[in-house]
Amino acid sequence: MISVFKNINKFAGKSKFWDSLAIFCAVYLLYILIAILLILSLMAYNLRIFFYPLFSGLFAILIIDTIIYIFYKEARPSTLKISKVLINVPKNPSFPSRHASISFAISSFLFFYNIPLAIAFVVCACFISMARVFCGVHWFKDILAGAFVGIISTLIIYSLINL
Repeated sequence: MISVFKNINKFAGKSKFWDSLAIFCAVYLLYILIAILLILSLMAYNLRIFFYPLFSGLFAILIIDTIIYIFYKEARPSTLKISKVLINVPKNPSFPSRHASISFAISSFLFFYNIPLAIAFVVCACFISMARVFCGVHWFKDILAGAFVGIISTLIIYSLINL
């Protein structure tokens, strides 16, 4: 997994355009997706399209990720000084990625409402996640684990809602 990280992060700091794009995706794209989801749910007069995916994402980061952090603490690449860091390094453990957890939870929940929208959100979740690796704050395995947590969170919340 270190080699995957190095192959992605080695491009950081080499191009202002790619660095800016990665920073935008790693830091801001998630908030834009949440705002878009709110606007779309308001336009559809269906706030469940906003709140259920968001609740699934919050469940992923506040419950599942927190439980994992209690038992498994992974150092970030930036602490090992092998990465080029482009953004502020979060204080919480690296594994799993909270950004991946929440973005994949929101994205996967949308498959129950609108498949084309869900696919667009999954693509954005991939950009967010890979940008976190590019920017030097996550290992690739953190992203894979975060995506898994997000999907599991969606299945849990969906099953609870439909009891």
